[in-house]
Amino acid sequence: MESMKFTCKHGSMEMLNDRNYHSWKHSLKAFLIAEDAFGIVTRTEEHPNAGMTAQLLDFRRRSGRASSLIYTSSDETTRSLIDNLPNKEPNYVWTALPLAFDTSASLSMRLTTVRRFHKTTMKPSTSVSTYISTLKDICQPRAGSQERISDNVLIGHLLSTVPETFAAIADIIESKPAAELTLDAVTTTLIDAEASMALRDDQVGSNLNITSTTTQALAAMTRHPGRRGGHGSYRGWKPYERPSDSQLQCSYCTSEGYKEASCQLKQDAEQLRKEWWSQKASAQTARVNFGDCTSEVVVHGL
Repeated sequence: MESMKFTCKHGSMEMLNDRNYHSWKHSLKAFLIAEDAFGIVTRTEEHPNAGMTAQLLDFRRRSGRASSLIYTSSDETTRSLIDNLPNKEPNYVWTALPLAFDTSASLSMRLTTVRRFHKTTMKPSTSVSTYISTLKDICQPRAGSQERISDNVLIGHLLSTVPETFAAIADIIESKPAAELTLDAVTTTLIDAEASMALRDDQVGSNLNITSTTTQALAAMTRHPGRRGGHGSYRGWKPYERPSDSQLQCSYCTSEGYKEASCQLKQDAEQLRKEWWSQKASAQTARVNFGDCTSEVVVHGL
């Protein structure tokens, strides 16, 4: 079932339902702060005294706006729950909502989210950007909660579930310093690698359209001497002709049209292998003394 959207002058968000309390709370908090009403719902702002007319009117205006935001950003089921509360003040409603959603049903939903996250893998026909968007959508209901799925967990799951064609790239990413392992950086690296592989596949595919085969190339190069003829020549003998590009075949990737020395696939593989070993070689072992204790740690980049 598609989630309903709530839109106001501060932006848009999914309406509160039984699956997205924590992400809803995180988004609505920003709207309440923009209305200068978050202190009212959290009771960190005191109610003005009866004699403070101007302050009291302003407080009531902001309190009403907070109540409106909470109510209108909730789905019909949640609105019915709010209607049945004995107190409709925004601070009371704000406190009552987590009690309604942090139940065994909510726990079951959170467990379902975790299970779905760990079972999701990237299919060969799926693009990297689509796969990452899918993982983010799965994590969204837990955003803003103490049980949210962190970026580090998402990166680890992403690198362990991409197809085998990304194995070398994943190894290089994992060997980078922790400061460089951000979700945006990992996403950009994988998307760039995907584009490079797609370009290489297109080049290989165009070479496969060449109709000449290795057997034909060898046949064209073979000499067939015939009977001895006049003027010191062999009947049927043809002078050696250098094979054309269409008659060549790479012994590395078996594609036609070029030799192994010109194979882009081999060059890319060798470059990735060099980068991987370079990353491994940069990890040096340093000895650190702590009082009477000695410990060895691995420091990257020394």
